Amino acid sequence: MGSPTTPTHGKLAAIYRLRPNGFKGDGLNDAGWGTGYSGASSAYFEVVIDAEGTPDTFKWRKDGGEWTTEVAITGAAQTLSDGQTITFAATTGHTLNDQWIIGNLKDEACSESGAEAQITAEAKWILNPTTPPTFEDTGSKNMLIISYTEGKAVFDGNVTVVTVTGNDGYIVEASLEKVGYLINWDYSPAVDMATLEYMGQHWKSHLSGQAGIPGSAEKYYIGCDTLFEDLKDCADTTKEFFLLELFNYDPDQDQTGDHWLVWATFQGLNIAAPLNEVIKERLEFTVQGIPSFKANA
Repeated sequence: MGSPTTPTHGKLAAIYRLRPNGFKGDGLNDAGWGTGYSGASSAYFEVVIDAEGTPDTFKWRKDGGEWTTEVAITGAAQTLSDGQTITFAATTGHTLNDQWIIGNLKDEACSESGAEAQITAEAKWILNPTTPPTFEDTGSKNMLIISYTEGKAVFDGNVTVVTVTGNDGYIVEASLEKVGYLINWDYSPAVDMATLEYMGQHWKSHLSGQAGIPGSAEKYYIGCDTLFEDLKDCADTTKEFFLLELFNYDPDQDQTGDHWLVWATFQGLNIAAPLNEVIKERLEFTVQGIPSFKANA
């Protein structure tokens, strides 16, 4: 059954921000990940402050394995494993249990179909639009576009075997933070068209161009004051992308219903408060890349 046109939902949409360097916590966020990961396969790393002192110390693990604990912060690049480094600008001043996380892709296998290839492991479908990974085809077909919400790429011809590689290439769930909710969202996919007119023809012909999706939400609720800071960062290009879950059918009201998953940039925030009315806001956004649709679970 197709998705109904009359929304049935709990929360109509949710806004997630990509945590800088996968940081989660209340303390000093001064860590930076190195780009030299050289492992034989994809892996994610977690680093957590496990003691405050002079210096502070951290623990780390790879792919949810055993922790290596009480590593003193030096202020220089410190290697965890497989060439993956982390560098703290300060050796003290961090807060216990603050954490950082990164997901690296290395020769990640894909499922191929015609001119498309999709990462086989669904847990790695949410790709990082700020550091795009590389899809490589053994048959030398050229990649045309990436869907950053479903781990998929489209090529200029039928592919052979495709693998994906990229430092900080995929988003581990812990790297996302919910910062707000949208209400009454809409977006309008459109394809640019060029008009072709010839002498003597009675009917015009058209040539299709690139697709784009502008959208908006009539009003929204701020779930976290960091959204305002992130909107400013978006405006000055310090931080560009937000992940949106846009629900249009969720009968159980548990956010497992029909929804679109998109990366988007915000263009404007308009606030109006007429007399005797509730404050209303309108948020304008543009979808980046190809959206993906998830059916009601």
